[in-house]
Amino acid sequence: MKKRLKKKLMKKTLAAATTQGGQTATLSDSAKVFALECWRIQKLLPDFKDNKKCLVLSSSIEKMIEAMRGNGIEIEDPEGLIYRDGMTLEVVTVSDTDALTAGSKVIAETLAPTIYVHNKVVQPAKVIISVGRGTSE
Repeated sequence: MKKRLKKKLMKKTLAAATTQGGQTATLSDSAKVFALECWRIQKLLPDFKDNKKCLVLSSSIEKMIEAMRGNGIEIEDPEGLIYRDGMTLEVVTVSDTDALTAGSKVIAETLAPTIYVHNKVVQPAKVIISVGRGTSE
């Protein structure tokens, strides 16, 4: 009886880990999806701050992120950081701005965060960079 339950459980686990194309998803694939979606929800939560249920949802997301962290999965949002050439990021677009001094580069927006599994990048951040064209002071 125990062996049958184990086999059944393994089949269900394998089926759940299978992608639509019939390929088995790896831990890092699953981690990327889960981490990205938690990050997206967390970014949207401020828009719903007037809703009483926002606090409950916020608490749930924090618990999920903490559980991921406990399993070696980290989410890093580089938005607002100074951009330097050679950073492990995917630059989607670059825009000029008068709000920064000429030549300054800042990560203006994160479209997807960097995701690490056991300190290894499995998904580099996708970002928009702003380059200053204002006057130097």
